[in-house]
This record gives sequence, C-alpha cells and structure tokens, in this order.
Amino acid sequence: MALKNKTVQTDTWLEIYTDDSDFESFSVAKLIAEDDDYYLLANVTPGGNSDGFYLLKHTNVNGWQTETNYIKKIKKLYSLKQQEHLKYDGDKDNLFLGLLEFAKQKRLIVSIVMLDSDVYAVQGFVKESDEDFLKITNIDTFGNEDGETILRVEEITAIACDDENGSDLKLLHSNK
Repeated sequence: MALKNKTVQTDTWLEIYTDDSDFESFSVAKLIAEDDDYYLLANVTPGGNSDGFYLLKHTNVNGWQTETNYIKKIKKLYSLKQQEHLKYDGDKDNLFLGLLEFAKQKRLIVSIVMLDSDVYAVQGFVKESDEDFLKITNIDTFGNEDGETILRVEEITAIACDDENGSDLKLLHSNK
C-alpha cells in the first residue's frame, strides 16, 4: 500500500498497521518522508515519548488511520512531555541510504529487520553501506562490540534508528 496518492501529507500523524492478522496491533508515528520504496517515520511510544526513526517498506504496510482519538492523545502527551525527534537531514530521494548515512554520521544505533520477520536480526553502528550491502558493527545487549555483520540490502524490510532500545545500547557502549 503506497501513500503516493498524497491522501496523507508529510508531517501527518498516523496509526500504521503492518500485521494483516492483527488489526489491534499498530504503531503511532509522524510521516517524515517517502520515496518509491519506503516510508520514513518518526515513531512515538504509547506513552508519548520519542522512539526514533523507522524506515518501513511500502509493501509491509497493510493500512493506516489518521486523526483518531488515540493519535490525539499520543500527540498531546508528546507535546506535554516536550518530546522531540532529532532533525532528519539525510537524503529524502533515497531514504534507505539516506537513513543509513544519517545514522553513521550521528553515530546512532540501527536495528535491522530481515524479510518476513518482525524481530531485529542485527543491532549496531553502520560501518559501510551501498545499494547492495550493509556492513554493521554489532553491539550486544550489554553495549559491547561483537564483530561485524554484512547484510544484503534486498533482504532488509525495516530499519529502526535511535529508538529507545538503540539509545540504551549506545549509552551502555559509550560508558564502559
């Protein structure tokens, strides 16, 4: 499902549905940008806290809602808690490479979702990336470097960047 018909503009808050078997499960996010393949979302937790960026393939979105009472509640909490996301200044024409370069420059942890999984396969710092491959310096759950992983880009379905878990790992890594 693509939002290319512009029924939803950037900076619009959305409930994003990605599980076609569970329409009670969704994420709340603000649409930052979209290109031909991906949406770049600024995720927000159910408690109204900033939860980093999420890059999601168009084909993984089953539906969305806007202007619901739940979104209004989350927006209000976000505002009352004076939450902000980092300003995304990466490439918006190629969101995949743009987000990876943004994460690399700012030294942010990325978490990678592969194929049909909804679990993070790899978490760490971006070392190198191009149209075909991504090289990550792995960070374990204790914040320690744990080798490197090379992934084929075509198998990546989503990337979380600077989310709550990644921020915690970066904090642990920075304070050994």
